[in-house]
Amino acid sequence: MLKDRIVGHILVIISALIVLSNAATLTDRLPDPFLYGFLPLLVAVLIAVFLLKRDSTPQAGVIFVTAALVNSTVQLWGGALGPAAFLYPLLFLWMKRDSIGGPVLTIAGVLAAVEFVAPVVSSTGIKSGSFDLSSFLGVLMGALIAGIIPLVSMSAVEYLRGEKSAGDSSPREIDHDTEGTIPQFPDDVARSLIPILKTSTGAHGIFLFVRDQRDVWTLNEFVADSGVVSVRYMAGPDDPVIQMLNESSVDVVHVRADRLSIGGSDGLPWYIQGEGIPWVSLVQFRRSGVLNGFMVLDFDSEEKRKNSSSILVDSVFLLSISWELGREENSNGFLAICEEMEASRDVRGAVHKLIGRIVTTYPDTTATVAIVNKKDTLAIFESRGPLGDGRAGREFHVNDGVAGLAVSRRQPVRRLKMGEIRTFGERDDPRRVVGSCCAIPLENSGVVLGVLTVESISEQYFSTDDLAIFKAYATVFTLAVSRNQLQNSIRMLKEIDRLTGLPLLSSFYERLADLIRGVRSRALTVAVLAIDIDGFAGINKDLGYKAGDSVLRKTADRMQRVLGDKAILARYGPDSFLVCLSGVDRVSAEAYAARIHEEFAHNPLKISGREITVRVRIGGAVSHVDRMILKLPEIAMNTVEENSSRPGSSAITEVGQFYGSK
Repeated sequence: MLKDRIVGHILVIISALIVLSNAATLTDRLPDPFLYGFLPLLVAVLIAVFLLKRDSTPQAGVIFVTAALVNSTVQLWGGALGPAAFLYPLLFLWMKRDSIGGPVLTIAGVLAAVEFVAPVVSSTGIKSGSFDLSSFLGVLMGALIAGIIPLVSMSAVEYLRGEKSAGDSSPREIDHDTEGTIPQFPDDVARSLIPILKTSTGAHGIFLFVRDQRDVWTLNEFVADSGVVSVRYMAGPDDPVIQMLNESSVDVVHVRADRLSIGGSDGLPWYIQGEGIPWVSLVQFRRSGVLNGFMVLDFDSEEKRKNSSSILVDSVFLLSISWELGREENSNGFLAICEEMEASRDVRGAVHKLIGRIVTTYPDTTATVAIVNKKDTLAIFESRGPLGDGRAGREFHVNDGVAGLAVSRRQPVRRLKMGEIRTFGERDDPRRVVGSCCAIPLENSGVVLGVLTVESISEQYFSTDDLAIFKAYATVFTLAVSRNQLQNSIRMLKEIDRLTGLPLLSSFYERLADLIRGVRSRALTVAVLAIDIDGFAGINKDLGYKAGDSVLRKTADRMQRVLGDKAILARYGPDSFLVCLSGVDRVSAEAYAARIHEEFAHNPLKISGREITVRVRIGGAVSHVDRMILKLPEIAMNTVEENSSRPGSSAITEVGQFYGSK
């Protein structure tokens, strides 16, 4: 960013020097002005062609230089009354192609002033010391014409653009404030991002501050795992957080909490009472150099803070795009897409909502999400719109078409007047005539997951603003995917025992409940065995807890091998396990229990070079009555507890319809 700004400033300085040389009539001293006029014209045309080929929006500095070069050509080719007069309308049409209003208006005024002032100053005879009134009036008339032509050209372009905006109700047009004021900071979008960031980053707390008209930043929204927070906390220019942000030129700043504390506390200043979480990330949102809002995230580990950096950068981009466009909610859909992504429970749901939002906001387009497969192909996951029929499930090479180009470059791509170019390559249906398309790679943690494409049969449908919107949508989608992956990991941690890898008791009951339908429809018998390791406390005491953990892991592996893959095995206590066997009656359940005893009796466990013979106690319950199935684990656990003094024993109870009614 800093490098781009420096280059832009240099280009502005160069353009100013060119304009000043024209104003000083230095071009009049060249021996063959018509020949020399080709040089600046050629450079200006090459710049325009280069930017058009890359579908790039020109910077202000590039516009200034190009306009100054064209102005030099006009001067060399006889001014406004010469053959170069036609260049002004073309120049303004090119500069307005991407709706860059500010630099165009500025350079138009400069060019008009140069064309008006330069010849007038020359005709006054200041250089020669003489003054000719008739010559002065003649030059003045020509200068007026020279100044009018660029202004008329600019006005014509503005009029045409205004007519197009008035007659086009497409959601792609931008509703900037009529007075040219800066759009309001999108704090609604920022608030909707907070729950996504909370689950995606694992932050202890997230705090959003928004600037008001008094240049005071007030805590607008927050979430925190613990601690008491001052909900009315306000930050002024002297606040250490504001000072830290004003000293930094980057969007995301990492710092320790003690550098931001007030009064010697070890935490953030708005914690009335907290745990002093040390690692902090500051995310600032600026417009025209003014700080309008910022987020603060604190983490209980430096690793979490480090892993969150890419997600925070994506969030800055999303807020910047939403802020830049300054649209109403019904037009841009940023708030809606954030809410929809936040509500999606899995990747499939997020894809469906993303595509639905695009085809709703952009009528007559086709939105498609393709996933990158391991075999270097793009598989169409979902496609909606006029060109999407029959696409789902088709595969294309990852390097083909506009979509493949976006994946290989890892950059958004916009293509107009596509002609023979295909979105997904030569294997795409030739009957799908695509005029223009945008392709945006979908990334997560630096890995390209797939690509989002939006297509239209029109050759000039998409602008650079549209590409920015699609990229912002893709950013929200990426945040949702990160959140869902994290939630799935947390869910697995809650459902799986970390030591043995077996399901925990809550997951065991869920799977047991699923078997009830089989009991009702197919008259199945279900057996549940409760298994306790005898003398496990002594193993921990004599050999240590590390050896005890090894015993638990190997015991779980042995039982799973004996019982087979169809058995549901879970851990429910320090040295206790539950087994569910579907379609097994009492006789078969007793046979399974005998096989478990035999396995441990004949095959001691080898722990730290020592052989340990494990003995277990087994209690069980069997039933074919659906309403009794969920009671089987409790009956089995009570049975094994009653046999606590009998190592190596088994006791299995058959549970009928009237069990326990007496």
